Amino acid sequence: MKKLLLPALAACFCIVFLVSCGANANAIPGPPFAYDDFGTESMAGHMIGPKGKDTQVIARFGSTHSAPPAEGPDIRYVSVGQAMFYLRHSVRKLPKTSENAALRQRLAATYSRLYREYSTKRNSFLASPSATYGRGGMNRALIMPPMPPSI
Repeated sequence: MKKLLLPALAACFCIVFLVSCGANANAIPGPPFAYDDFGTESMAGHMIGPKGKDTQVIARFGSTHSAPPAEGPDIRYVSVGQAMFYLRHSVRKLPKTSENAALRQRLAATYSRLYREYSTKRNSFLASPSATYGRGGMNRALIMPPMPPSI
C-alpha cells in the first residue's frame, strides 16, 4: 500500500501542475475582450499586435503574448497590470473631442472590468500573512501597486 502511495501522489502532482500551466490558468473570468476594447489598431497595435479578422484578447495575470498563433483562433494574451497602465495612458493622450467620446467610454469600461479583478486579487494578496518580516523583508504592496478605481 505504501509503495503505491508515493507514485500516486507524484502522478496527481504532475497532473495538477500541467493543468495549471495552461495559457488560461491565470485569465480573468468572463468573456474575452474584443480587440476594439483596447482602442483602434494604431493605438493598441504596439501592445496587442496587428488586428486580425476575429481577434480576441484574454487578460490574465501573466505575460503578454501579442504574436498571433499560426493556426486556430486568433487569441492574444495581455497582462492585466500592463493593460491597465496602457488604458490610463491612452485615455490621457486622447484629445477631449466629441468624436472620441465613444472610444473614451469603451476604454473606461474595459478598465473598470480589469480593475474589479485586479483589486480583488491585490486585496487577497495583501490580506494573507507575509513570510518575510523585519529587516530585509519586501513591501508586498510594491508587487501589485495600487491602481485608481477609474480612469
